[in-house]
Amino acid sequence: MTSLDTKINPSHEQTRRRNPYLFVVGCQRSGTTLLQRMLDHHPELAVGYDSQFIPRPIKRLAVGVDPPLTPRLVDRVVGFARFARLGLPEAAVRAAADRSETYAEFVCGVYEAFAQQHGKPFAGEKSPGYCRHLPHLNALFPWARIIHLVRDGRDVALSIMDWGKGAAKLELFEREPVAVCALWWRRDVLAGRDGAAGIDSGLTRVVRYETMVEDPVATMRDLAAFLGLPDAPEMAAFHEGKTRVKPGRSAKAAWLPPTQGLRDWRSQMSERDLALFDALAGDALDAFGYPRGVADCSSVAVEAEACRQWWREHVEATPLGDDDDETPATGRAARVAPSPTRTSRNPFVFIVGCPRSGTTLLKRMADAHPDLAITPETHWIPRFFRKRVGVTPEGLATSELPERLLEYPKFANLRLEPEDVRALVPAGATMPYAEFVTRIFDGFGRRHGKSLVGDKTPGYVQSMPLLNEQWPQAKFVHLIRDGRDVCLSVLDWDRAHRTAGRYGTWERDRVSTAALWWERFVRLGREAGERLGPDLYHEVRYESLVTDPEAAMRSLCGFLGIPFDDAMVSFHVGKTKDDPTLSAKRAWRPVTAGIRDWRTDMASDDVVAFEAIVGDLLDELDLPRAAADIPSSRLEHAAAMRDAFKKDPHFKERSLPAHWTPRRS
Repeated sequence: MTSLDTKINPSHEQTRRRNPYLFVVGCQRSGTTLLQRMLDHHPELAVGYDSQFIPRPIKRLAVGVDPPLTPRLVDRVVGFARFARLGLPEAAVRAAADRSETYAEFVCGVYEAFAQQHGKPFAGEKSPGYCRHLPHLNALFPWARIIHLVRDGRDVALSIMDWGKGAAKLELFEREPVAVCALWWRRDVLAGRDGAAGIDSGLTRVVRYETMVEDPVATMRDLAAFLGLPDAPEMAAFHEGKTRVKPGRSAKAAWLPPTQGLRDWRSQMSERDLALFDALAGDALDAFGYPRGVADCSSVAVEAEACRQWWREHVEATPLGDDDDETPATGRAARVAPSPTRTSRNPFVFIVGCPRSGTTLLKRMADAHPDLAITPETHWIPRFFRKRVGVTPEGLATSELPERLLEYPKFANLRLEPEDVRALVPAGATMPYAEFVTRIFDGFGRRHGKSLVGDKTPGYVQSMPLLNEQWPQAKFVHLIRDGRDVCLSVLDWDRAHRTAGRYGTWERDRVSTAALWWERFVRLGREAGERLGPDLYHEVRYESLVTDPEAAMRSLCGFLGIPFDDAMVSFHVGKTKDDPTLSAKRAWRPVTAGIRDWRTDMASDDVVAFEAIVGDLLDELDLPRAAADIPSSRLEHAAAMRDAFKKDPHFKERSLPAHWTPRRS
């Protein structure tokens, strides 16, 4: 078996231009996506995005550098989550396998298919983590060019701290974020330098990010010459016709032209952080010609040594994967993400209810379970399907759907890579809408290292039949809170104008409008739940949740069929902020009964008005009434308000389909 110290002897066939033709590597957050996009716009070169698969299967199976190709090895590649980013039909991948005897030949065939799919002769790959595997890549593909993109590590650190992935998932990051970023950057840039040292110098090139954004035209002209390709102005103009500037969008998501970036360590890092970075990664700054930030690091010598020791014990002693999603808070490699070819159980659960009922609290508790991730509010799932946004009349997702989703503001909260989303439905392809959403949820789960993924969008209580039709295995958790406390919360809510406050009756009688609005949500959920049955529908009372959270979580886990975990009750530990100006939600406070109690905070006239409207629902929920006798004038007013509420243009008479019979998996 060939070792890494003895390269595969390249034959004449191997030394010709072949695919994979190019690898772009570097520390994460160094601008490799920008470089990938520019190179990919060369008319002769297609550059894949972070598939990261090449070293993994043979490393995990421990079968040597270039082992004979086996069905198991092929299945490992196809089953690796990020391999799907290449967007290749499975038939093309299997055809490449059928023509190959070794792993290297198979990978070459994969990139030949990738090039053909894009109508270009050459294909490469941008996977930053490959900087730690250069000797192996060179042994497999001795003709391949390597571009190592290097950015000032202090700007990389600022970017990682804002990004929240990669190094940010290490336990030490909570205490010393700059130290972790410094050690992470140092590891990768020096690995890239040292790995390239044993490769023919004509095949490697170091590019500095700062030079690339200062003069992209000259940089790309130089790289074209390095690659033996003609210069192509399209590379520097990659963004034209694609830039979409919207508030909150990153430069990557907005497809901005090359810029210096939003971060500058000279103005955004403290003296203490600069000293700590220099103490831990100053040698790497020197190696790549970056100036030191401070003259003396002695003030942080003790902290720096403690961080080095932690790094040696938790990172160097336990090699990390190449994917930031495999870097959990413990610093140990995470379990392998489930194969996308498995039968997914996602969406696993929908948390629904009337807004202002505590669904965010319940979401955070459920999300703390080690096997369950709950998405932020999505809102688009039933909406896009009903309105056929990027969906055919037959209910098939088209390539338009990913583009429309990426433009939808709340979709950005999932923090999925746009390229991953687009790769789900290539141009000209379709897939069932339910399968598309399932793959989105699976991707969210992989990002969080969890196999089960649910959703918390309170308003989906109005769409339970549609959701059940699409995902008959999905469970529904309906959180119900005393409507009088919900009313108090709505009256004090700065977004009331977008919910109950939209109705024309709001200015006439806010309490009655809030009561009718609450009733609408609760009844829809309970009526759907009655048909779904106890296997798919579970009610949680807010008052029970805050009185005995552990019992509520044990009951929830029993319904979901997952083991209870103490983390669900201690979800707030390490996150609570002692700031009296923040709401309980923003301060991540532990479970409490809330700051509102209708018994003491609600005016007696308002209690009467509320109970005149929905007293019967309070009775159904076993919630005690306070008004013993309601005057007939109040009841007449309540009837008039109910009639006006239903006639309001904003009222949508959502009722269960008359003949709806829930599907079951």
